Amino acid sequence: MTLPSGHVLRLAGPANALAFHGVMMAAGMDPRSSWSRTRPEDVAWSLGQGGGFLAWEGERAVGCVGWRPDGPETLTLNKLATLPDMRGQGIGTALVRAVEEVAAQDGYLRVLLAVSQYNLEAVPFYERLGYRVDAGATYAHANPASPPPLVLVKAVGA
Repeated sequence: MTLPSGHVLRLAGPANALAFHGVMMAAGMDPRSSWSRTRPEDVAWSLGQGGGFLAWEGERAVGCVGWRPDGPETLTLNKLATLPDMRGQGIGTALVRAVEEVAAQDGYLRVLLAVSQYNLEAVPFYERLGYRVDAGATYAHANPASPPPLVLVKAVGA
């Protein structure tokens, strides 16, 4: 899929783990966040459990997002990152929307995501996309060594 900005979204799988990991690390996420310590082999495993997308500018990966099923009704969005010099061009929004499309096409009722306590400034971005804090929801993949994340959800299916 080509975005209005000219960037291209492509499916990502385990074979794309190095490019995916490179975007995650270059995005400059807080090192206390549990996913920022993920190794390329962990990314490959995670992409194999669900899937992902990479946003490309020519041959350079500039954004990423992953997903994995969490039960019959929920698809969990994870590892959303955009390179700092690419922010504000709609790449993050396009990546989130692409996961929502996967969820709807595959019959999931909602998309769930977790925001690290060290990255709460990202919450308004997700709220603009229709996500709402769900105090009753849990994030199955939370790192027990990190503070509990803020869980947001969005309905995408019937």
